[in-house]
Amino acid sequence: MKKGLLLLTLLFIGGAALLTTGCEEDAKEACEQDMFCDGEVAVTACCTDGEDCYFTYNGKNYPDTTEGIEDLIADLNCTTTKAAAEEDKHSFIYAQLESLVKIARLKSSN
Repeated sequence: MKKGLLLLTLLFIGGAALLTTGCEEDAKEACEQDMFCDGEVAVTACCTDGEDCYFTYNGKNYPDTTEGIEDLIADLNCTTTKAAAEEDKHSFIYAQLESLVKIARLKSSN
């Protein structure tokens, strides 16, 4: 009788643990990719639940922060023919990266 009661108690505890952890939703991650440097290199932006975002280029992750984006632009080391001055090229790539992460953020929050 004691073994049966112990077994029943263990099954109840195990079932309760499964129910509380088995129904949690996984974080939804969405990614968006675009071409940079006049179509020569691909950069991917990924976001989890519309909040935690990062960029991936050449196997390296860059956080969606001002410093992370600046590091990514430096590593891209590309020019674009769509902007004449060097400052305009930087601003163009920066705006393109911000747009890319906004799309990924929207996809992951839906």
